[in-house]
Amino acid sequence: METPRRGRGAQGCPRSAPSPMRRLLVGAVWFCAALSVAAGSFELTILHTNDVHARVEQTSRDSGKCTGQDCYGGVARRAAKIREIRATHRNVLLLDAGDQYQGTIWFSYFKGREVVQFMNSLRYDAMALGNHEFDNGLDGLLDPLLKHVNFPILSANIKPKGPVASNISGYILPYKIINVGSEKVGIIGYTTKETPVLSNPGPYLEFRDEVEELQKHANKLTTLGVNKIIALGHSGFKEDRRIAQKVKGIDVVIGGHTNTFLYTGSPPSNEVAAGNYPFMELTDDGCQVPVVQAYAFGKYLGYLNVEFDDKGNVINASGNPILLTKDIPEDPAVKAEVNKMKVQLQNYSSQEIGKTIVYLNGTTHACRFHECNLGNLICDAVVYNNLRHPDDNQWNHVSMCILNGGGIRSPIDEQANNGIITLEELIAVLPFGGTFDLLEIKGSALKQAFEHSVHRHGQGTGELLQVSGIKVVYDLSRKTGSRVISLNVLCTECRVPTYVPLEMKKSYKVLLSSFLATGGDGYYMLKGDSSNHSSGDLDISIVGDYIKRMGKVFPAVEGRLMFSAGTLFRENLVLTWGLCISLLYFIL
Repeated sequence: METPRRGRGAQGCPRSAPSPMRRLLVGAVWFCAALSVAAGSFELTILHTNDVHARVEQTSRDSGKCTGQDCYGGVARRAAKIREIRATHRNVLLLDAGDQYQGTIWFSYFKGREVVQFMNSLRYDAMALGNHEFDNGLDGLLDPLLKHVNFPILSANIKPKGPVASNISGYILPYKIINVGSEKVGIIGYTTKETPVLSNPGPYLEFRDEVEELQKHANKLTTLGVNKIIALGHSGFKEDRRIAQKVKGIDVVIGGHTNTFLYTGSPPSNEVAAGNYPFMELTDDGCQVPVVQAYAFGKYLGYLNVEFDDKGNVINASGNPILLTKDIPEDPAVKAEVNKMKVQLQNYSSQEIGKTIVYLNGTTHACRFHECNLGNLICDAVVYNNLRHPDDNQWNHVSMCILNGGGIRSPIDEQANNGIITLEELIAVLPFGGTFDLLEIKGSALKQAFEHSVHRHGQGTGELLQVSGIKVVYDLSRKTGSRVISLNVLCTECRVPTYVPLEMKKSYKVLLSSFLATGGDGYYMLKGDSSNHSSGDLDISIVGDYIKRMGKVFPAVEGRLMFSAGTLFRENLVLTWGLCISLLYFIL
């Protein structure tokens, strides 16, 4: 087995109140903890996944379809590594932090039955609900997932109300106490409170503040005599850190949602680490709590070793995510299950749409941070789909398209399969089954939308707008709400289309995903008057028809989204400070 690199040692918070000198003594306590192991210590190995997004089969380096030469992950390979670790470690938990649903043709066809099949096969111990588990509504969550898994589904901050309360009673638990060896380990779940704007949970579920709800249940577990408590959830790395900082009694945080890659040492693939693994968060009590995620798409298996003393305090935490490379053999029994189910997909998935002669970059690193050429292709296809007969005043009734970068879920590799684009790959790019709709809004609302597009740029969230018929320049060094310094749109009332400044009081027609049109990702300013909202065609039908018509596609990055010199200065300054802080951290 690959030997994981060791992270920093950790000293957990005592269950009693810390002394006033606690913060000054943290370093000394770490040193003492490293020199001695408590007589009653307990070692726990936590294997964890998050944001797998229906990657049942092995994938390419960028989590698209693999060529056979460059393949990672997949449930069969993950199963083999899990079996190996369980055979060599005494106390092992296998946890998932949500978003198993949605992302490939497997989910589009099986609607979650594949999740039940393989999570049961791998014998997961617990799962927290992610926002995408609600993509098919509460009914699509209840059956198949909630009714058929062999492990607890957790979320402490989801509160049912009204008619659904009795339907899901007992299916979603706030916490679970699991016997691991001779010890009891409490696991509390949480789900992002943004789920109502990110997915389709319906009106009868309330998503409460994570910290407040976790604290209630951590207190309850403590009164029940449980002194080893894991927070397992799906709210993003920033919220994971806040939970570690604020919730007393939490010993470890296992997170998801932001696809955060953490690693100690030199990363083994193309992901750039956002920090060490585990990331040690300083709590309000002056203690240290390990926080981890394992990137996404099943490319890695999170591997965290935690040592507790006899009072349940963390005295050491170390590990690293394990890259599931082709060198790790696939589990033959699980591989056979995959192949058996895959037969049902063959005719559905293998339809040829067209070809690409360039890499269609739909990676998280591209579409959530900058202009990406796959976003350009999608939006160009949407505008093309809405071409109508010109009249004396307009060459077309609409020239603009916007799409949130988080809605683009996979790249397409032009070097795989001779550049052929199949329905399977197209569904992996646009898996949500939405439509592209037509909306009429004021220029002021569109300007507000582009401010929202970058209000938390750099955190890996999905709001950044990919566009067609629009050119925007941002300055991220300016305060939130005033970062758009130039916004030009393609004229329609013209014989030669050119880019002209957006007018605040003018009404514009805009094509956008149905997700955005209903206020998804916080775009409430686009929700507007339903009388100005016309539902459109299915997203994969629009893009598929466009690619078929073109035959071959080769979209470029064209400068539709630009970032000013002030932005570059800000990013360099942040990077410089980050390096300085890291150096100081190791020196001190």
